[in-house]
Amino acid sequence: MNAQTLEIYEIFKKQIGEPEATKVITYLEDARDKEITSAVERKIEHLATKEDLARLDGKVSDVKSEIIKWMFIFWIGQVAVFAGIVFAALKMK
Repeated sequence: MNAQTLEIYEIFKKQIGEPEATKVITYLEDARDKEITSAVERKIEHLATKEDLARLDGKVSDVKSEIIKWMFIFWIGQVAVFAGIVFAALKMK
């Protein structure tokens, strides 16, 4: 029991008696402990494990290689279009 809980216990003890005050304080402490436990469990659910990070690293490397592949395809297409425009411009003269 902390100081604040002890003060509340003393107030309840004067008003409703010692056994009932003990029950109320026990209930409040249990409720607080359950809330703390559930908050910790919610945070644990969102933690990443080493396996999660390894899987994510694999996905990132796959995406990175796909992006590089499509960048080269785009650049080749741009060079082909530019060459076609230059060829057409030279042919028009």
